[in-house]
Amino acid sequence: MLLLLSLLSGVVCTVLAQPPNILVIVADDLGYNDVSWHNTAVLTPHLAQLAAEGVTLEQHYSQPICTPTRGALLTGRYPINNGLHNGVIEPLIPYGLDTSQTTLPEELRRANYTTHIVGKWHLGFCNKKFWPTNRGFDHHYGFLNGGQSYFSHTRDGGYDFWDDEEVALGDNGTYSSTLIQQRAVDIISTHDDSKPLFMYVPFQSVHGPLEVPDVYRDMYSGIEDEDRRTYLGMVTAMDDAVGNITAALKLSNLYDNTVIVWFSDNG
Repeated sequence: MLLLLSLLSGVVCTVLAQPPNILVIVADDLGYNDVSWHNTAVLTPHLAQLAAEGVTLEQHYSQPICTPTRGALLTGRYPINNGLHNGVIEPLIPYGLDTSQTTLPEELRRANYTTHIVGKWHLGFCNKKFWPTNRGFDHHYGFLNGGQSYFSHTRDGGYDFWDDEEVALGDNGTYSSTLIQQRAVDIISTHDDSKPLFMYVPFQSVHGPLEVPDVYRDMYSGIEDEDRRTYLGMVTAMDDAVGNITAALKLSNLYDNTVIVWFSDNG
């Protein structure tokens, strides 16, 4: 959060008329060697373009697992200081990110930003006070827990995909990267540019289980290991989604005034 606010303050100083839009994209469990600028066998042209046109931090470190990284990102505090140092929040664990902690979207909303999260939350499920729409986000589309099916959106016998606080049963059967991309593009294309936009897009990819549409797996037919083919297909599916999101920013004339940050929560 401190990094984002520092970037924001620097841009605001030079563009006083309109604060920048902020797009934070997070991959899940992506390895260092699973992007094309580290490994030419991987197909990530859209992410590679962002890296080439921006600043690449080759010694950027995250927490080793999901929940602590996400809590640190949204509070600007180490997990030991925000209560999330014990590991991931499982579905039946009765706590979440403490409501005494101020979050990045809360601060940005005070600065007149429209705030959206599209994707994975993983900072509290047991009580709605922990849900994203009660932690500074105007809207949430996605899921509240950790790993689950990419197509059926189920885990431990329960369905977990939401549109704000309503269950989005109509999304059953559609790949999560597709859903995340579609909603992010919709938000961008309908955004009222009289207010700056903060959109947090934490993808499910490439967290287990290993699932991807066949068209992406087939791009890696030369790789012998089936799990590796599937995994890299998931990476490329996410890359395509990122490409469509950035294309929507350009089409809506928002790209040139948008700070984009992409990283993996661990890997």
